[in-house]
Amino acid sequence: MTPIETIHRAARARPLARRAAAAVAAAAVMAAAGCKDSNVPFFTAPTSVDNTPAGIQNAVTGLFAATRIDMVTFVTTVAAGYARDGAVFTNTEARTVEYPLGVFPTPNTSGSIWAQEYQNITQAHQVLAAVPKVAPAYTAAQAAAMVGMLQTYIAYEYMMIAEAHDTLGLAIEGATIPNSPPPAVCNKDAWAYIVALLDSANTSLTAAGPTPIPVALPSGFSGIAAAAGPSTTLGTFASFNRALAAKANLELAYAKARGPGGVAPTASTPGSPDAAALNTALKDLTASAMYNPAAALAPDPVGGFSPGPYVVTHDFSGTSGDLVNPVHGEIGTLAQLNDFVAAVDTVNDLRWKAKFALNPNKVQQQLYNPVASKYIPSMYPTTGSPIPIVREVQLFLWHAQIELGLGNLAAALAEVDSIRSVVGGPALTPYPLTDAASYVQTRNDLLQEQRISTTWEASADRTISLRMYGLAAVADTTWNGKEDPAVGAVDVHTTVNPIPQTELLGRGGSFTTTCQ
Repeated sequence: MTPIETIHRAARARPLARRAAAAVAAAAVMAAAGCKDSNVPFFTAPTSVDNTPAGIQNAVTGLFAATRIDMVTFVTTVAAGYARDGAVFTNTEARTVEYPLGVFPTPNTSGSIWAQEYQNITQAHQVLAAVPKVAPAYTAAQAAAMVGMLQTYIAYEYMMIAEAHDTLGLAIEGATIPNSPPPAVCNKDAWAYIVALLDSANTSLTAAGPTPIPVALPSGFSGIAAAAGPSTTLGTFASFNRALAAKANLELAYAKARGPGGVAPTASTPGSPDAAALNTALKDLTASAMYNPAAALAPDPVGGFSPGPYVVTHDFSGTSGDLVNPVHGEIGTLAQLNDFVAAVDTVNDLRWKAKFALNPNKVQQQLYNPVASKYIPSMYPTTGSPIPIVREVQLFLWHAQIELGLGNLAAALAEVDSIRSVVGGPALTPYPLTDAASYVQTRNDLLQEQRISTTWEASADRTISLRMYGLAAVADTTWNGKEDPAVGAVDVHTTVNPIPQTELLGRGGSFTTTCQ
């Protein structure tokens, strides 16, 4: 399935005001995409969760399975496309190039990363409501572990929505299905809500302590399911929670700078990201055992990633009824952009060697193939290859971004250089220490390492950075007259997915946010 097909499927979903009517359909989708770790799908309608441990397990299995459904759009469009790393050059659908790569503005009819995520959030709230009613009852510690895990899950779903729609904002749901659309909030308030939700979840996980999460999670989460908390202990769900909180506070800091009354960064100035949020992000990061500066970074393994002590991933498989890795699923039509290849040391960078290979296929989309290189991402070699959600190199990069925002340029550059020399490899020349005298140069060095380190992953870090630093019009210049002259397109520097048309129709034709 192409990203555009997935986008259109999401666009056909119901407005928020009709969420209850679509609940049974959502359950069917979750059942069809059941996690490969369990052959017990979740057939219960989202308006009812069986108050037994088995019922809770089935619901949670469905939740984690459903989280992967939009990965084909999120990774291919929001992460790789908006970052101008690569695209789907299929000859049957030019829009897989035109919309993500900014040939034309993306219409609301192709808005995505919305309906599925809100269905998941609704379902997670209903599982939360069932936790205190389960029989035989959870212990107090088990119940706290479940609450913390589910709240973290909800926060992650909101993070996906916020990262896809950015300045357009999002809607915040309550614990019950509303009779009218829930409040639409601006980007700044969305991230403030996500941060608060992650903090609440961490309180519950910490209270649960060494108690394991009392449900089976997909194998990509196995490294953080041994205990609920505390976050400073490796193998706890709270360590994952604090890693997400660090990223959320980093995004909050820049959402405030780019929002009403803020001073946004530009291509040549750092702006004024919120110092309190950045310092909280630093505190959250150092509180996560997943971030371990004492442990040496390592080059990416050739041909993909595997769960480990510092990695949380989405799982996929070629098993009937499951979902295949969406990047591998498009492998015959993918192409890395020339812009990306030109920015990488393809001779010496170990990340390039681990992640990319020569394209065995001719680029299909002839109208736009002048921007396509002869390389494809090969980092997901099978239908069952996992896609990272959080891994250590991302945590190091977030730390560098936090230090950059705080004005600690030397500390930011040191972190960037450690990534370059270890993950990139010893053959890469370190950046000059004098780069730390310049915000622009330090930022550019950081972006250089972030791009090759996180491309085609579920973090969408490059896209987020281009927005945060005000660089979309500077860095997203793929075309420059390279497309077919008959098209005559002007690059629109797309980095934001529109609010879906069905959501607009459910709100009288517009999505109007408020800011506190």
